Amino acid sequence: MARKSIRPLLVLSAALALVAVSSCQKNHAPDVPAVPAGPEYCFRDTTYTFRTIATDPDGDKVAVRFDWGDSKSSYWEGWFASGDTVALTHVWHDTGTFVVRAVAEDQKLLESNPSDGLTVRVALRRPPDMPHETNGPARGGQDSSYFFATSALHPDGIAVAIRFAWGDGDTSDWSAFVASGESVAMSHVWTAPDTYAVTAQAKDTGDALSLWSLPHSIVIRPPDTLRRWRFQLVTGDQPYSYSSPAIGPDGNIYVGSYDSAVYAVYPDGTLKWRYLTQGLVRSSPAVGADGTVYVGTAGGMSALDSSGVFKWHPPMDGSVRCSPAIGADGTVYAGTTEDFLYAVNPDGTLKWGFLTGGNVYSSPAVAADGTVYFGSNDDNIYALDSGGTLKWRYDVGANVNYASPAIGADGTIYCGADNNSQGESFYALNPDGTLKWAFATDADVRSSPAISADGTIYFGSSDDFFYALNPDGTQKWRYQTGGDISYSSPAIGSDGTIYVGSQDNYLYALNPDATLKWRYETDGDIRTAPTIGPDGTVYFACHDGYLYALKGAGTLASTPWPKFHHDPRNTGRVGGGR
Repeated sequence: MARKSIRPLLVLSAALALVAVSSCQKNHAPDVPAVPAGPEYCFRDTTYTFRTIATDPDGDKVAVRFDWGDSKSSYWEGWFASGDTVALTHVWHDTGTFVVRAVAEDQKLLESNPSDGLTVRVALRRPPDMPHETNGPARGGQDSSYFFATSALHPDGIAVAIRFAWGDGDTSDWSAFVASGESVAMSHVWTAPDTYAVTAQAKDTGDALSLWSLPHSIVIRPPDTLRRWRFQLVTGDQPYSYSSPAIGPDGNIYVGSYDSAVYAVYPDGTLKWRYLTQGLVRSSPAVGADGTVYVGTAGGMSALDSSGVFKWHPPMDGSVRCSPAIGADGTVYAGTTEDFLYAVNPDGTLKWGFLTGGNVYSSPAVAADGTVYFGSNDDNIYALDSGGTLKWRYDVGANVNYASPAIGADGTIYCGADNNSQGESFYALNPDGTLKWAFATDADVRSSPAISADGTIYFGSSDDFFYALNPDGTQKWRYQTGGDISYSSPAIGSDGTIYVGSQDNYLYALNPDATLKWRYETDGDIRTAPTIGPDGTVYFACHDGYLYALKGAGTLASTPWPKFHHDPRNTGRVGGGR
């Protein structure tokens, strides 16, 4: 070829080369893609989707590839417009921790630098643990809202959501996802009285479901038509009440509490005053004719005036768990944990002390002639004259533990005790201290008896039965409750209704023929004796920390011994406190 013809070709080639070089210099690699977005916790052998955004500074279309961190990368996927979101899927076949990164490439095959990594933890497909048993109330009323809470752990630390099944066919929506072990609370309203089992279930972000939790039962009660009011005496871990209420001459209700206080409550359920004593109060107050309130405490015995002002504290050894009795002359009798029965003058000076062989938890009873009857944990029932001299004692063969004597119209002394070797646990003694008869129950009798107008003797037992005995000691009937009647003692209304509490959380109203009139459920054991106000209101304290006032029928019966410690003022004396 001639030289002349070659030159134009060389010029053209150079020009094309310059154009190509110029073009390459103007193109730029794509920007670094966004950190991949996707689940941080994954299960092995399960498909998951991850997303990124890739942009190109020249506006070129891009392809994207993911590095899955397990020595595998995706194929190039493209072409996508600059700024589009790109989604790819992956399955890990091994467990472990992997870092996912994205790389972009433009149409001129220039690659970006890898993105920052998303750390993904891959585990075996394990569901959340069973949620903890739900935490919530055990009782409630229909058409009211109640909250329940629970939490669930995930063995791989994955976030969980929780739902509740309410036991009435309704299941809540799933909660939002929360950290493993974090509590979730929801509320529910039950529209029908019944017992419902509340359970909970958890799921993780991969929709793996836990087992349902153990059930938590809630009893939904119908609207309360019996309660006039309830007054909270004490809160906390020990809302206990062993103190039976007394009603003063002014109509106010007096009761002790485990928060070491004595309360005076108006008949409308509002607080009159609260007096802080020297220790917890198991004793039931007794109220004098002048309104003085006598009560035993862990620190002894105190006298308060009707406005709650301290009057005196006599020198006594030991705490006072029994309820004081008030003699016709104003002498106050109380036993102590140091085995004494004390007599205290109305001005707080000590009159006398009588030493027994055991703790005196039994509240004394005072006869019309001034004789003081009480029991002791030395297995004896005692009779002392008003001067503190022993008249007699009767050995029942077991502790007389908290049971208080009742005195019949003919002077017979009735008192319970723990079971002796013959199974006997309730006694009728003649005024001279001889045995009239003994009755065997299936467990201890720490309940104090009440006596009806026809001489029927009522009392409860730790065998869960409430007993009615004829005056000759034969069983008239017995009524089974759902728990011990270890400490509650009956009160008899003027219409014949017998009220008594049980450790099954119910106060029972029984007819004289042993049929149930009604029962009222509380939120705790009932270990106190009810009393009946002048308008028929039935008052009692409960282990749920409340003093209750229920609608009753009739006033306190006019019988020889209608309730624990005889009368509304708890004087413990024949003819006292009316």
